[in-house]
Amino acid sequence: MNRLVAVVLVACAVVLSSCGGHEDTPPLPVAPVPPTPPTPPATPGAPTDALARGMQIHAQQLAPGMVPATPLFRGHLTQGQTQDFQAVLQPGKCFKIIGVGADGVSDLDLYLFDPNGVALQQDTETDAYPVLGLESAICPQTAGQFRVQVRMYQGNGDFAVQVFATQG
Repeated sequence: MNRLVAVVLVACAVVLSSCGGHEDTPPLPVAPVPPTPPTPPATPGAPTDALARGMQIHAQQLAPGMVPATPLFRGHLTQGQTQDFQAVLQPGKCFKIIGVGADGVSDLDLYLFDPNGVALQQDTETDAYPVLGLESAICPQTAGQFRVQVRMYQGNGDFAVQVFATQG
């Protein structure tokens, strides 16, 4: 009988070890799970919305080497409406003013007025990306508060406008 008890005990030990009950037994194989591709980290300073990204792209193309002189002015207009923004421009620098229209904006126009209200420049091309200072440099002789007027000529939607300056 002792031999039978020994065989049963050995059999029980084999069964227990196959169930992972002992630390010295290797784990059962597990099917590999395909790795999830990592989420790319956000680029520091990268814009997080479509208007800001659009402004960054147009500024790189149309105002290379220039730096933002104002924050990004934002608004929403319907066809025929206007909105004004104020920007202080300093002598000794030249400026460009860029507008970007979102979806729904077909024709966005920009106008620049000096501190006395005299019209200096306008971009009335039929597009959603007006630029002032492209054809003729905006290089004021005296400091002052200039008025930038945005007009929704056709369409309606969100827009952004920003003034860029030469460095120095």
